[in-house]
Amino acid sequence: MDETNRRPFFKRLFTISPFGILRLIAISVGVGLVLALLNIDPATVWSDFFGTFARAWVETWHVLSEAANWAFDYFILGAILVVPIFVILRVVKALRK
Repeated sequence: MDETNRRPFFKRLFTISPFGILRLIAISVGVGLVLALLNIDPATVWSDFFGTFARAWVETWHVLSEAANWAFDYFILGAILVVPIFVILRVVKALRK
């Protein structure tokens, strides 16, 4: 049997290695950065958990839809120039053969 299985339950539960502590710190900082990017305030999360994330989801969806609209406008603008040139080059290439 393995040594970890022989230790008592509470010792296995509460024993943490230095690497485990560093990993916990790194994950906490990473999650904190993601929440900061979503403009989520820690005090608001503490008082209204689900409402905070619902508002963050709505705000994120709004930003993403605005970005998609912006990208679509520039896609159309570029296509106005690129598609006719593409068609002309295809016709010229087909006539050569």
